Amino acid sequence: MANKKFSQFDVRTNPANIDALVGYEGLDNIQIDPADLIPEAKFMVTGTFQNLFGGSPGIFGDTLEFGVKAVPAAGNSSVLTIPFDCTITDASVKWISNTAVSILNGSDTWQVKLYKMTNTAGSVTVTANYGVPVDFTGIVLTVADNNTFPAKFATGLNIDLNAGDIINVSGVESGTIGTSDGEMEMTIAMVPR
Repeated sequence: MANKKFSQFDVRTNPANIDALVGYEGLDNIQIDPADLIPEAKFMVTGTFQNLFGGSPGIFGDTLEFGVKAVPAAGNSSVLTIPFDCTITDASVKWISNTAVSILNGSDTWQVKLYKMTNTAGSVTVTANYGVPVDFTGIVLTVADNNTFPAKFATGLNIDLNAGDIINVSGVESGTIGTSDGEMEMTIAMVPR
């Protein structure tokens, strides 16, 4: 370390521009990466899937309704606008209805997917305004969930979103699952980047 007083050091406010912080531990000189001092700042967004399995389908399947008891009028679709660059890292769902899931056919599935709008100036109800979907890995219902009240968790996701992105999150049915008035809550965790 240079022979300077701490008051003579340059002041920096952006940890990205600092190689290391230095200090002492007993008689040892140590370096600490600034990234190790700043905890990961996660935030969460919640929503509800209502009338599952085709009871009141969205444009791709069952659309996640963001907001407090959001219920768009018929012909509309719920989306989430992204105000800054972030990455989806985790997600979870919980069946919140008083009757259990009913998936009887072994080939039937219900997979949660994220659709990014490619034409953000276009209508949110036009499927052509969205790109190729990304699966929320691990957030899927199958016949193994029949007669249960499932909770599903996905960790270690790495879905990048940019400021200005608009997303639709939908549960997409494969096969023929009987229409239900069932509901699921979903939580999506994100970190700024």
